[in-house]
Amino acid sequence: MAISVIDKIKKFWPFGQVKMTAIGVDQFLPSQDARAFTAKVIARPSATSRDLLIKVLASAINPVDIKMRESYKNNGEFRVFGFDAVGEVISKGSQVTDFQVGDKVFYAGAQMRQGSNAEYQLVDERLVALAPQTLRDEEIAAMPLTSITASEILGDAMGYQIDSNSAQGHTIFIVNGAGGVGSTLIQLAKYMGMVVITTASRPESVAWVKSLGADYILDYHQDLQVQLTKIGHDQVDNIAILQNTNAYWSLVLQTIKPFGHIVSIVETTAPIDMAPLKNRGVQFSWVFMFAKANYGIAMETQGQALSKISQLLEEGKIKSTLTKTYHGLTAENIRQATQDVESGRMIGKVVVRHNEEI
Repeated sequence: MAISVIDKIKKFWPFGQVKMTAIGVDQFLPSQDARAFTAKVIARPSATSRDLLIKVLASAINPVDIKMRESYKNNGEFRVFGFDAVGEVISKGSQVTDFQVGDKVFYAGAQMRQGSNAEYQLVDERLVALAPQTLRDEEIAAMPLTSITASEILGDAMGYQIDSNSAQGHTIFIVNGAGGVGSTLIQLAKYMGMVVITTASRPESVAWVKSLGADYILDYHQDLQVQLTKIGHDQVDNIAILQNTNAYWSLVLQTIKPFGHIVSIVETTAPIDMAPLKNRGVQFSWVFMFAKANYGIAMETQGQALSKISQLLEEGKIKSTLTKTYHGLTAENIRQATQDVESGRMIGKVVVRHNEEI
């Protein structure tokens, strides 16, 4: 049956429905193209079951947004990205138990659902926590995805309790400490009492990771094994690979202690040799924070992790990793923030505050 003109129009303008503005894509275009993102008026979703409907106040851009947009193939289907947000609960599904309308919350959302670069968003309550009350919206929005990832590295993969001095004296080597995940991981590891070693090169990156509490900062343009030996840590208890797993694998094999933990969040581009880990009892783990929501497993642990992060932010034990803010939910601001992340030189996090007011 042929689709009528009216039906075609309805696909692009939600007649008879409550509407909202969202920034997204319906085809892949490089971020240098002014048409890379578009603003559309679409139907505002409704909360059912365990979902919260959130009025989004600010959202952040992450590398996963870049990867998902670059692999987008559903031409003509409008897709909203964004996986970090702070907002206010507007309504809730009938099975929601932990939140009330009016609560201010923060979360990273789910990979398979529409994202936070919109006026409103649906999110499962198990992925959500009450937001810290003493931070600005943009400071809060910078934290969820990276905090959950860092928490899963330290907790799920390395087996630590994220408590004060719970890993006193243990060592962690963080490859790429100045990025979003590294910036949070440094702070949590220091809170837990670890000796933190990380990599940075540019003066501004070095200053940033130092301000977060890194004990040793290595220049990744120079021989890292020589630098580790020089600081008296040629072997370490834990390694977190946050950039280019293949490039650092040889160093990792030389550096990890027996019964240590290696965790990576970066996919491999070629096979890596696990055999040398066996006789030393070393554990290797992948961490991908969207896996729990993708498979519906232990989703509540992400809300719990964010509750801990909220407490630490309130107490000043860690600080927001926000370094840049755009004001206004516009296609151009999302495009500019995307280019910041794509540059590979981003320190900390970039956030779009949906309200244009400074």
